Amino acid sequence: MGLFGAQKVSGGTIEEVAHMVERYFRDRGLDPRTREIAGAEGCGWWLTEGSAKVYIFVQDSPAGPVVRITSPIVFIPENNREVFFRRLLDINSTLTNCRLATYENYVLVLTQRQTMGIGQDELDSGVWNVAYVADLLDDKLALEFGTQLYRD
Repeated sequence: MGLFGAQKVSGGTIEEVAHMVERYFRDRGLDPRTREIAGAEGCGWWLTEGSAKVYIFVQDSPAGPVVRITSPIVFIPENNREVFFRRLLDINSTLTNCRLATYENYVLVLTQRQTMGIGQDELDSGVWNVAYVADLLDDKLALEFGTQLYRD
């Protein structure tokens, strides 16, 4: 039971949170089985929101299971890198419940938390927030810095 209502929260197991992710997809009219990522360490799914592709992973970690929601948005430009990274830091200072990070040669929007105590509403809003920010920023950063959008 949640603090102010009857919403069920996770006891922290990967299976419980995987069921929440599947419910998220079903509530959106999507089949979670067609969105599964084969070979993901733990459980993984994907969806597209606007121009952004969002990945949801539920995985074990040394501190216990985590849910990680991420969306790669643009490649790091070859030129003006210092200005580009400064821009990312400035954007990070305005974001709520997600952040920008780099991995290999691209930028991604992400949020991550331990699964203990997560509720359906928090999971749903995490997916929505990452998707919204990624869809908002990908084209803007690509245009501003003349870099490519990330595509699988």
